[in-house]
Amino acid sequence: MKYQQQLQVAVRERLRRLMSAPFTSAGHEVHLTVAWITGQPALRGLLQEAARAESSLDRERFRAGLARDEPFVWTSRTEEGRATLVWELLQDIAMEDERDPQVGFRTAMDYSSKSNLQDSWREFTEDILQPLFDFLSERVGAESSILHTLQRYRTRIEWFDREEVHARYTADTRNGEEIYNLDLQRFLFLEGDHITHAKPRSASGEADLIGDLDGGEPLICDGKIFDGDGRGKSYLIKGMHQIIKYAHDYGQHTAYLVIYNLTDKLLDFPTDGTPDAWPPYAELVGIRVYFIHVRALPPTTTASKAGKATRVVIARDDLANPDNT
Repeated sequence: MKYQQQLQVAVRERLRRLMSAPFTSAGHEVHLTVAWITGQPALRGLLQEAARAESSLDRERFRAGLARDEPFVWTSRTEEGRATLVWELLQDIAMEDERDPQVGFRTAMDYSSKSNLQDSWREFTEDILQPLFDFLSERVGAESSILHTLQRYRTRIEWFDREEVHARYTADTRNGEEIYNLDLQRFLFLEGDHITHAKPRSASGEADLIGDLDGGEPLICDGKIFDGDGRGKSYLIKGMHQIIKYAHDYGQHTAYLVIYNLTDKLLDFPTDGTPDAWPPYAELVGIRVYFIHVRALPPTTTASKAGKATRVVIARDDLANPDNT
């Protein structure tokens, strides 16, 4: 969670730097901003998702409006489309900056009606560039909201309710996964105000939890048990590919796989994000899947007597090639 919060602050700081940059070095500041955004896997993923949201953007009309060759209008119909237009504009300015340092400022001058040069750059930044940073900040925040709720859920199980939920599981192992998922469903509603329902029909079958997230967008969240036996490593990998199909069915680019570890083994997941940042995630076929690892087995002995735990490593190649696992 700390990573997402820091990223939100950094996004706003980049916007502040653009707004306050001297007009003579505007193109250079854009260049630095593009390089920074490109270097952030989370932001890069959000922009890649946004680029797929609107396939019929009229880029030529947008650029003509900026140059005042015709009245300026946003040629997008979604926030994702608008962010895509601005992101492409920033990348073009950054690319041209190496050849022509004044290209960023001239773009602002064409758009603005201000007589003061510095005011022209600020008006352009506020009107045209700021929507991109608003989009990134909001999306990072929305992602943080569900991740924060899931982090609290993991803590609640591991610290307080592990024995109680496991007792319900052992009393009805045939429906064990549903017991854990219903527990998660209840927590999502009480703590995160996410309205979910269990096992709705989709084109790919039955997802464990689908619900409303952040104003109506579907929340794709599936819970899988890892018992090291019939439901082991390959079971988790197949579960991840199943949730990817759910995400495609509901037009989403993000999903959450909650793993209930009912063994004393340690699970290692690969990540396409920042090393050591929680939670790890993998991006496959345009879908980002977060792995929420919950140690759900009550301890049978103290940590000092348990000895060294066996580690189960799920590699990136395992995720990409589930049939080989």
